[in-house]
Amino acid sequence: MNGGEAMDLYFVRHGRTEMNVKRLLQGQGGYGLLPEGRVDARRAADALGASGVTRVYASDQQRAIETAAILREGLGLRGPTRISKALREIDFGTMSGRPVDVVRRLCPRYATDSTFVFPGGESFDALQRRALHWVDAIERRRPARAIVVVTHGGWLRTLFVALRGADLNRCLEGSIPHGLVARLTVGRKRSLRILEPVGIFDRL
Repeated sequence: MNGGEAMDLYFVRHGRTEMNVKRLLQGQGGYGLLPEGRVDARRAADALGASGVTRVYASDQQRAIETAAILREGLGLRGPTRISKALREIDFGTMSGRPVDVVRRLCPRYATDSTFVFPGGESFDALQRRALHWVDAIERRRPARAIVVVTHGGWLRTLFVALRGADLNRCLEGSIPHGLVARLTVGRKRSLRILEPVGIFDRL
């Protein structure tokens, strides 16, 4: 691909899992998709039908890999899913697997301070740097005109606030639906379009 051509990155949040339904912090662990999570992925594939996507990237976590496989099938793509650890969800450390309400009681800064480092894990600030580094790297390479990227809610929240020029703490206010599709067009500048309502991010 010519480095001067525009590139579309289509970001997709993985489908729902049992831990999502139970409101447990999944982080870098977790399970594969529930039946309704497969529906989320098929809905995303339908939304991407006219996108011209030729490459699929995904986090190396099971729920993202399974979502990517459904997208590839729905889009009729034969190439492999390209796996990247940089697309992983935030590392909640010792809080992984615990109920959200319990974590908010044990770590009250979790809901208000994006620089809070989870015990044995990382902060949303560190996650944002990881997300932006990945986007910067793929922008420099521009390996295809249209790419789908399957990742996680926290990863996307930190990216969206950065692309909108908002304070990182705003990422703690919003949520990302499973199966969401957002398009980032990279040309001479970056242009983000979130293709369905996602609360706070529509107002940034």
